[in-house]
Amino acid sequence: MQKNIGSVMGLYPTPVTIVGVKGENKVNFLTIAHVGVVEHGHLLVSIDRSHEYSNSIIQKTKQLSVSLVNQKMLTAADYCGIAKGATTDKSTVFPYYFEELKAAPIIENAPVSMACEVIDSIDVGAFTNYILKPVHTYVQEECLNERGKIDYEKADPVLFEFQSAQYLNVGTVIGKAWILGKDYQPN
Repeated sequence: MQKNIGSVMGLYPTPVTIVGVKGENKVNFLTIAHVGVVEHGHLLVSIDRSHEYSNSIIQKTKQLSVSLVNQKMLTAADYCGIAKGATTDKSTVFPYYFEELKAAPIIENAPVSMACEVIDSIDVGAFTNYILKPVHTYVQEECLNERGKIDYEKADPVLFEFQSAQYLNVGTVIGKAWILGKDYQPN
């Protein structure tokens, strides 16, 4: 039997990501786990407006990177969520480079990094929600499958669960979408 626990967001865990931005003088990295798919070609990152430094850069440049975090990156990623960009130089936390989008630093050792352009934004509560279009996606070669697609078991992304403030791993593949249901037999 289910129990009503109130108005609780029950969609956690969500992927842990690092948002990378470049202002006039420096690069900043911010850990964000409020992310989602808007449709197949667009994603959303939701950033608390208390992160004024990163938000101001995003609003000015309309560019940012979004990188998945794996277990090797987790301690540094957690730090980037604690330290404030306005008072802390986080530009040396991860090695990075730039490609076409000059305000979207690509983290070299991230399993997956996307250089994105801001398509739209909307404020909801204390958060600014940015709708993004990935312009380029960079993947570690060892995280690709034989068809050149991202293998998420190899990428090993970390998940964040808000209610208990803990990190989880993804686990293993348990079935194939659009195939598993073919065996379903209604009662």
